[in-house]
Amino acid sequence: MFTVIKIGISAIIIGLITAIASRFPTYVGMVAALPLVSILSLVWLYVEGQQVNSLAKFAFGVLEGLPFVFSYKMYV
Repeated sequence: MFTVIKIGISAIIIGLITAIASRFPTYVGMVAALPLVSILSLVWLYVEGQQVNSLAKFAFGVLEGLPFVFSYKMYV
């Protein structure tokens, strides 16, 4: 049941982001691409009771990947 609730809330958030994207495509694209998914993942992991150490490793992995995302954006 909790998985269905997570999917529903995540779908609503993504739907709102999609609706806003028609007005501000560049900004919403940057928010939706990496930070939105990362924040949703961190929230759901925290709610499920994951250890803080595990959350920190996940967040650090996301931060390590940011330069690659931004460098790709610069060349495309």
